[in-house]
Amino acid sequence: MTSLAAISALLVTQSTASLEIDPLLLVQAAEVWSVIGREANSVWPGWDARKTPILIYFPDKQEVLINHPKPPEGFLPYTGPLRSPIGKIFVRNGKTTFSLDGQNTTTNIGGIRTLVVADTLSTRRQTVESIASRVVSEPATAPKLIADNLVGNPIDSMTVFAHEAFHVYQERIAPKKAANEGALQRYPSLSVANNVWLSVEADELADALAAESPAKARASGIRWLAARQARRAVLAKEQSDYEDAVEFSEGTAKYVEYRLLEQLAKRKPSREMWLIQGFRGYGAQADLTRAGLVRKMRGFMNGSLGVNGDLYGASPVRFRLYYSGMAIGALLDRLGAQWHSKLLTSTESLTTLTQQALRASDRELAEARSAIEASARYATLVQEKEKLQADGQKHIAAELRRFTDAPGELILDYSALPAVTPGLTYTPFGVLCIDENRTIYRLIPMQGTIGELKFREDSARPVLLDTLNRRIHLQLTGKAELALGAILEKELRLPGVTLSDVRGEVSIEGKRVILRLK
Repeated sequence: MTSLAAISALLVTQSTASLEIDPLLLVQAAEVWSVIGREANSVWPGWDARKTPILIYFPDKQEVLINHPKPPEGFLPYTGPLRSPIGKIFVRNGKTTFSLDGQNTTTNIGGIRTLVVADTLSTRRQTVESIASRVVSEPATAPKLIADNLVGNPIDSMTVFAHEAFHVYQERIAPKKAANEGALQRYPSLSVANNVWLSVEADELADALAAESPAKARASGIRWLAARQARRAVLAKEQSDYEDAVEFSEGTAKYVEYRLLEQLAKRKPSREMWLIQGFRGYGAQADLTRAGLVRKMRGFMNGSLGVNGDLYGASPVRFRLYYSGMAIGALLDRLGAQWHSKLLTSTESLTTLTQQALRASDRELAEARSAIEASARYATLVQEKEKLQADGQKHIAAELRRFTDAPGELILDYSALPAVTPGLTYTPFGVLCIDENRTIYRLIPMQGTIGELKFREDSARPVLLDTLNRRIHLQLTGKAELALGAILEKELRLPGVTLSDVRGEVSIEGKRVILRLK
C-alpha cells in the first residue's frame, strides 16, 4: 500500500503545471529582456540577449528553464497558464543543479551556457541566515534589521538577471580574459600606500560620475588616473593584471546593472510588475538604486563598507573591483569614448582605455598627484590606513594562533615531493595573505590534492598553505589517534578531515599530527 507521503512526493515530482519558484521572477526577466534582448541594446552596444537561456532554481525543489533550445533529460514542458515572451518554459522537480541558496551565476545546461538566478525565497532564506546571529546578539536593533531585510527591492533582482546574462555573452566573446585568482595569495591587502590611493580613486570616480560637464568629468578622471598610477607603482604586475581582469569580468557586469537602471528610469513598467511586493515603479526608484551603486562603490573602495566581515583579506580586495570596474565604464561613457567592443575584442583593459580617452599629459598627471598628496584628505587617509595595517597584523596573528589553539592540528608535509604542487578548491573571497610564502583559506570547507593524496574538511575551518616549508596545516575538531611510523591507507578519517590514498610517515607532537608524504 502506497503511503500518502509517497503519493504527495510523486505528484510533486510529476507535476509541471505548478511553479515552486516565484512566478513574478518571470515578469522581472521579461522586463529586463525588453531592454537587453534586442538588436538595439541600449545597455551594451552589440549585445543581444535573445538567445540566452535562463535557469531559475529553488534548491532541491524545482528548476525552471526558459528559452533553452534543447533541455536536458528531466526537464518537461511547463503546462500551466503562464507564458514568457523570452521563450518556452520547462520544469524539472526534485534535485537541482545547485543545492545551495543564492547561487546567481552561469553554468552549462545541456552543453549550453545558461544564466542562473536563485528563487526569491532562496535569496530571502540566505538573508535570514546572514542576519540571524545579529538579531540574537543585538536585540535593540533587531526590529529595524528584520524590517530592512523583510521585503527586497525587485529592481535589485532585475539587475541580477542582466548581470548574469552579460556573463554568458562575455564568456563567449572573450573567454581568455578571465582573472588568475592565484594572484590574491600575494596581494598586499594591508599596504598603506595601496589603500590610501584606492580611497582617492573612489573619491575621484564618484566626483567624475556626478560632474556637471564632460570637462569636469575629465578633470576628475585625470586625478583618478594619477591616483591609480601611484597606487599601482606598489603592486606587482601580477596583481595589477588581476585587478584589470576582475574589473573586466565582474566590473563590466556591474556596469551593465548601472546602465540597465539608467534605461529603466525612462520606461513605463508593465502592469504585471505592480503585482510584486515592494515595487514602486521605475523612475525615481531606479535612479535611487543606481545612486546606491555609486555609494557602494565609494564605500567598498575606501573600506567603510565590509564584505563577509573581512576587513583584512581578499573579500574587500576582490569585491571592490566589481564597483571600480562599473565606475570606470561609466566614466568612459561620460568622456564619450567608444569602448565597448574594443574591450571585448582586444587586450585593452578599462584602465588603458580610460588613459587613452583622457589623453592626459605628464604635467597634468604630476600636478594632480602633487595636489592630492598635499591635501588634508590624503593626510587623514594615511593615518586611517596605518591603523588598518596595524589592526590587520594583529588579526593575522590571531588567525595563526587558531591552529595551535584548535583541539587538534594536521600538517601535510610534502617537502619530499619536490615535483608536486598542491591543488586546492577555495573561494577567492576567503583568501588571507600572511606573507609572500603563507596563505590562509577560509569561508568554505576546503578540499584539495597533493600528488595522489586527497583531503576534504567536513566543515569550514581555516587552512594554511606554507609554500616555503611545503606544508599544509589543517585544524582538527579533536585529537587524532594515529600510530607512529609508516602509513599506507586507502581512506583515513580524522576528526573533521577525511583523507584518501594516504602514503607517508606519521609523527606526533602533542596534539599536532605531522604526515610526511612519500
